[in-house]
Amino acid sequence: MRIAFMTIASLALAWLAFYELGFAYPAAWWLYLSVALMFAAALIRHLPVRQQLGRLGVLIAIIVFILQLYFVDWTTRKPFLRDLDRIQVGMTESEVRHIMEGYLEGTGWPALPGSNPTNAPGTLNIVGSGSQYSTATSPTGQLTIRDSLVFRHSNDGAFNSDWGIISLSSGKVISVEFHPD
Repeated sequence: MRIAFMTIASLALAWLAFYELGFAYPAAWWLYLSVALMFAAALIRHLPVRQQLGRLGVLIAIIVFILQLYFVDWTTRKPFLRDLDRIQVGMTESEVRHIMEGYLEGTGWPALPGSNPTNAPGTLNIVGSGSQYSTATSPTGQLTIRDSLVFRHSNDGAFNSDWGIISLSSGKVISVEFHPD
């Protein structure tokens, strides 16, 4: 049973590390806690503490590694998602702007060829999610999403289209979505 726990915990920890470092996408806190508890169940025995100091040392090292995975901002996406998650339905536009200050605002995309601010709105289809948004062109020539605020955390090619889209109605948030690059 302990070997099974150790194997499952090791695989889960490898998956969390790959997800966090490879995809730059943070996992939920309870997944990290679950992995730590599986390691504890696999390593700790009903023996006096002195007889299992080595196991306790290994467990502490694993827990430190898990804490680093969870708390260290490996990319700019992690704090961005944390802040985007703080936005709640019903918040005002000014509350949203206060939370998201310091991030880039706007899609960062040029408007579609042939469009201008007076053109009829277009439609943006987000591949993978099936979301559709009505678009327009800003006076500066940037693609905008109507009745929404769009925030980005980076201009780096790997993340420049990570969009946090906050849809508004009457100045209040009605939905919050994250669309990864």
